[in-house]
Amino acid sequence: MRKFMCLIIVWLAVIYPLAAESQSPVNYEELDNYIRKAFKDHDFTGMTISIVKDGSVVFNQAYGLRNAKAKEAMTTGSLFNIASCTKAFSAACLGILVEEGKLKWEDKVIDYLPEFRLADPYITKELNMIDLLSHRCGLGTFYGDLLWYETDYDNKEIIKRMRYLPIANDFRSEFGYQNNMYMISGEIVKKITGKTWSEFVYERLFKPLEMVESKTCSEHLTKDQNIAYPHLKYKTQQLYMSDPDPAGTIYSSVDEMSHWITMLLNNGRWKEQQVLSPNVIEELFTPRTLLELTPFQKENGIHFSAYGLGWFMYDYYGKKVIEHSGGMPGFLSRVTLVPEERLGMVILTNDSNYLRNAVRMKILDLFLNESDKDWSAEFLEMKKKNEAAAEERKAERKAKRAKESKISLSLAEYTGNYEDKMYGPARIELVDSELWLTLLPTKEVFVSKMEHWHYDTFRIKLRDEFLPEGFVTFSFDSNGEVIGFKIDLPNPDFHFFNLDFQKQENSAKQKKE
Repeated sequence: MRKFMCLIIVWLAVIYPLAAESQSPVNYEELDNYIRKAFKDHDFTGMTISIVKDGSVVFNQAYGLRNAKAKEAMTTGSLFNIASCTKAFSAACLGILVEEGKLKWEDKVIDYLPEFRLADPYITKELNMIDLLSHRCGLGTFYGDLLWYETDYDNKEIIKRMRYLPIANDFRSEFGYQNNMYMISGEIVKKITGKTWSEFVYERLFKPLEMVESKTCSEHLTKDQNIAYPHLKYKTQQLYMSDPDPAGTIYSSVDEMSHWITMLLNNGRWKEQQVLSPNVIEELFTPRTLLELTPFQKENGIHFSAYGLGWFMYDYYGKKVIEHSGGMPGFLSRVTLVPEERLGMVILTNDSNYLRNAVRMKILDLFLNESDKDWSAEFLEMKKKNEAAAEERKAERKAKRAKESKISLSLAEYTGNYEDKMYGPARIELVDSELWLTLLPTKEVFVSKMEHWHYDTFRIKLRDEFLPEGFVTFSFDSNGEVIGFKIDLPNPDFHFFNLDFQKQENSAKQKKE
């Protein structure tokens, strides 16, 4: 027995140190060199990164420019629109109210907002706070986003129009990413507290977390602040997201976002203050809606993917990863947490790029599995393939164009007032013998000259530089008169295909007169 125990002791003395040393310390200088080379290879404007490990910031770097036009260098204090990474803050707001006994996760939305309606009466009646935040309300991904993007609609009008959105998914069992549901969560905060979502965030999250430079929208930014501007192909764009919205309007930096993730990884404590209770964090990080694995996830050994309350989650090398990405024109962000490792990172960029994803995977590998995979090269190849595929689709459409075809009517007969029941009014008019389309709720940016493509289809290019070209096709009644049009404008964020504009009677009467 003594010999056996001695062998056990010797075995533990040898194996345990080896196990403890199996994960080599991360060389941050090598990581910085890798990112700098990758940044150059991917060729875009600017990026900042912060890594938190065991309660401390261990890596904090900035690359490129915050304003290409002014040639101003990026810093870790530069403020970006973090886009949908805002959702985690909004979910935390409801969590605070639940912890204080002012709200329950199972409370129905309609009990706080009686005017709320969806197309399905049952969903309207049963939708609760968890449904609201976990993208399982029955609407398709991004359905209704055109109601808030650059429109002049206030929240009350958006809620009123949401009842006309088609139900595309099974309630509580299918995932459909929703921005408007997060806007509604902000309305519930206001209903309960008497404070706007923006005021609540400043008071209950930004202030205790010492996020003094962070703002809930661009309108709150001041000229003397260190702002990272959005870019399109190296061209500096103006700031947007001027009004606070719980779905995606927060502006912050990696310096201050590191406070946020440090608190989340420390059971809700920041320094000496308990900002969120451990119970709230557990609720936020609990899977609610299952997602289908993407081909990329399957190829990289991921076994599950889900959405909690304001957070995506999946497994990677035996660890649960909690994260959210954000994307608005000219801004891409990602916040990633590995609670078991007390590891977190924030990556903010001010241009379209694939590098944020590559860097996130590189950092996860450095801490979790020591893989030497070159994620930058892999994502660069993915970018080239996607761009080539887009060009191929464009060429195919061009090849199918019937160049010799003519329009059915005179240009004047296409003009008039049109309306989509959900989105609202549009106008087509003749300006210097050319047709022009204006979607009136978004009249500053959703406006375009209409160039004949073929038959009764016209090509458009809206003033919003981040959207590709699109096509308007008219429909006719049995008398050969125009009765409406639809828009074909493929893009990953805004679903024009749901819009069905019908010509209004007064337009026909005016035409006859």
